[in-house]
Amino acid sequence: MTLVSDLSSEIIPLAGLRILVTRKDTPESSLSAMLKSQGASVITAPMTMIMPPASWESFDKTVEQAAKLEWAVFTSSNGVRYCLTRLKELGHSPKKIFSNLKIACVGQSTSSALAEIGIIPELVPTHFQSEGLLSAFKQYDLKRKKCWLIQAESPRGILANALEKQHAEIVSTPVYRNVPVESDYTLLLKELEQHQLDWILFASPSAVQNFQQILPAGFWLSLTTAPKIACLGEITAAAVKNYGWEVHAKPVIQDFEHLVQKICEININMTEKR
Repeated sequence: MTLVSDLSSEIIPLAGLRILVTRKDTPESSLSAMLKSQGASVITAPMTMIMPPASWESFDKTVEQAAKLEWAVFTSSNGVRYCLTRLKELGHSPKKIFSNLKIACVGQSTSSALAEIGIIPELVPTHFQSEGLLSAFKQYDLKRKKCWLIQAESPRGILANALEKQHAEIVSTPVYRNVPVESDYTLLLKELEQHQLDWILFASPSAVQNFQQILPAGFWLSLTTAPKIACLGEITAAAVKNYGWEVHAKPVIQDFEHLVQKICEININMTEKR
C-alpha cells in the first residue's frame, strides 16, 4: 500500500504541506478530508462553534405569521439547518411553512440544504455573498413586500439595509450564533513559532477575529516566516486584511471545493517555479 505522504507533489498537489483549518468539520462538509485527499497534513483548531440563538422568541412568533410574508431569505447553510430543526421541534412542516413564500439563498450550498427536503429556492445568485444576492434582488419589485431574513445573531447589516432601500419590510430572526471556542492553544502557537504551518484557512470573519485574539501581542509580526492565508470569501478576506495580514488564496466561487482547488493551483505553480 502506498501512503499519501509517499507520493510526489506532482501526483498529490498538497503533499508535504501542513495546513491549519480553523473551523469544525461537519458530516455534510469536511474541509479537512478534502485537503487530506490532496496530500496535505491537516491540523484542526476550530475558532468558533455554532449554537442555537440565545432566544427563539422572535423566530417562533414569525413562524406563526409566515402566511403574511412574501420572501424568506437564507444567508447560510447553518441558517437552513437550525431553522429546519426548530420547525420540527415546534411540530411544523417546513414545506408547508414555506409553500407560499418565495425563497432566496445566498449560495449553492445553502440552496442544496433546502433542496434536500424538497424546497426549491426562487433566487440563488451566482456570486456567493450578500452583495450577489442584493444584485439579483434588483429584478424584483420589493415595495411593501415582507422579507423574512433567517440568519445568525448580530449579522452584517448590508442585506437588511439594502432591501429596505428597495422599500421592503424586513423581519429578521436569528436561528444560530457563533461562539468563540475556549481551548488551550499552546501547541498551536508553538507550531507557528517553529514555522511548522504552511497555510491557515479561514471560512468566516468570526474565525479570523477569534484567531487574532489568541495571539499574544506582537506575535504575528515576530514570525520570521508566517503561514500563507486562504479565505473562503470576500468578507472573510476583508477581516484578514483588517489586521494587516496578507491573503494568498481566495476562490472566485465561494465553496470548499474551489478553495482547495485554488490552494492546489498555487502550490503547483510554486513547485514548478523552483
